[in-house]
Amino acid sequence: MYFKCSIRPHPQTGNITGYYRLVESYRNVEDRICHRTILNVGYMEDTDVDQRNKIQKHLTDRYEHKSTLFEKTDPLVRKYVEELWQRIVNNKRLDIPALEQSSRMVNLDTIKHRDVREIGAEWIGYNSWQKLHLTELLVNKGWTEEQVQLAATQVISRAVYPASELNTARWIKENSAVCELTGYDTRKTN
Repeated sequence: MYFKCSIRPHPQTGNITGYYRLVESYRNVEDRICHRTILNVGYMEDTDVDQRNKIQKHLTDRYEHKSTLFEKTDPLVRKYVEELWQRIVNNKRLDIPALEQSSRMVNLDTIKHRDVREIGAEWIGYNSWQKLHLTELLVNKGWTEEQVQLAATQVISRAVYPASELNTARWIKENSAVCELTGYDTRKTN
C-alpha cells in the first residue's frame, strides 16, 4: 500500500495542497499491473513525507500480519495508522481473513533446531585466508588439497578460539562451522 497524491485546492483553507488516496498495486488476469484505491484519505497537511512513508509501511505490515520490532513512537503516525486501519476494516476495503493470520505466522513453540554452529568470526577468518591467497601459496608449495583444508581449518580456529589443541578440536566438532567453510571433514579433526 502506498499514498497517491493529487494536487488540488483545499476547500476549507483555499491553499493548493495534496489530496491523498491509499492505493495498492496488483496484477490482473492479463498479467498487467493495475492500481486500486483502498481509501480516499484526504488532505494530510499535518504530516511530512517521512511520516506518510511510515504510515503506509505500518499499514502494509499490518495487512501482511508482520510485526515490527520497534514500536511506533510518533503519536501522529500511530493516530493515522489506527484511524485508517479502522476505516479499511469497517468499510471492508481489503480481504482480511482472520484464520489465515495464524497460518502465516511462526509458532515459536514448534521451532526445533539441531547441529547449530557459529560462523561469524570463522567467516571473517576464512575471507582473510582467501584474500591473502594462502590456498594458492600452499598448493604451489606442493601441499595436497586435504592438507590445505586442514591448515586453513586450524589457522582460522586458533585465531577465533585460541585454546589448546584438544579444546580447539572439541570446539571445531561441537560449536564451529569452520569445516563447512574450508571443506575439511569434521570427523577427521582430532
